[in-house]
Amino acid sequence: MASIKRYIEDNTTLRSVSNNIGISHQGLLNWVMEYGKNSKTPLDVALELKPKWSGLLGIDGKVIKIKGKELILLIAQDIFTFDPVFFSLVEGENVEDSKRFFLIIRDVLKYPIKGIVSDLGRGKVFLSLIDEIFPNIPHHACVIHFSRYVDITIPKSKKSIYYKENCILRETVKNVLFAQNFNDAEEIFQRLLSARSFFKAYYHKRIIKSLERHFDLLTAHFHTPFIVRDNNVTENLIKQLNRKLKQSGGFKSIENAYYFLKLWFIYYRFKPFTNSNESYRNGKAPIELAKVNVNNMDWLSFSQPGRHT
Repeated sequence: MASIKRYIEDNTTLRSVSNNIGISHQGLLNWVMEYGKNSKTPLDVALELKPKWSGLLGIDGKVIKIKGKELILLIAQDIFTFDPVFFSLVEGENVEDSKRFFLIIRDVLKYPIKGIVSDLGRGKVFLSLIDEIFPNIPHHACVIHFSRYVDITIPKSKKSIYYKENCILRETVKNVLFAQNFNDAEEIFQRLLSARSFFKAYYHKRIIKSLERHFDLLTAHFHTPFIVRDNNVTENLIKQLNRKLKQSGGFKSIENAYYFLKLWFIYYRFKPFTNSNESYRNGKAPIELAKVNVNNMDWLSFSQPGRHT
């Protein structure tokens, strides 16, 4: 249906589309939810189209609020094809749902895992699940996420009594994160550890301790050539999704959120790149980069098993 496609694809709100075609906002929303409920899941898509993924998996998450309740949208994306492999809505502290997310990727989708890039945002439990389910698989922590954590944690005000130390620590940590080789990163890191008594603020100690705990994860790319040091691919997907979620006006239920996400992720997988820095991507969608022929396939029609749209 053209109105549903326009709402999902365009940078516009549900209300503006409904006003334009002369139906009620609730009427169009009902159509979107009906199509979303009927839509194929990521598992359905993978089993039907059999994408050929690269094996380097980016994992990230974002908070989605539904009636005041915070859920985590977990996203797994193939970094080299940009194809979203799987997503799941989980409660933040629900270890079983998070574990199920990884087990589906491993055992149902049978993702050909060679390496993982993720942030550190969900703490020890999240990292331990990755280690448990993907043992001996190279895992890299995104340096952009860690750099952002440093910027948020260290005050930038010149009025701080630790202003000088703040500047030195911020610069030193970033020199570790963005070093050109492992020897440089390790040398800078060891110099920081030997001077840690110079940094007296509680947030100094927290950052140094976190860097110390995760140093191996933050430098894994030096030891595994095909791993990238950031998770920008999945971050960019989330930025695009965020823009659409802001236009949606929120969800009344977890089911409605899930129905919308099923549609949006299929749309994203079929959306061709137009201004990529890598020319070979332009004109091709993520699912095509994963070696799937989508000639004459409409994403909305494809999403609806047994229905003619």
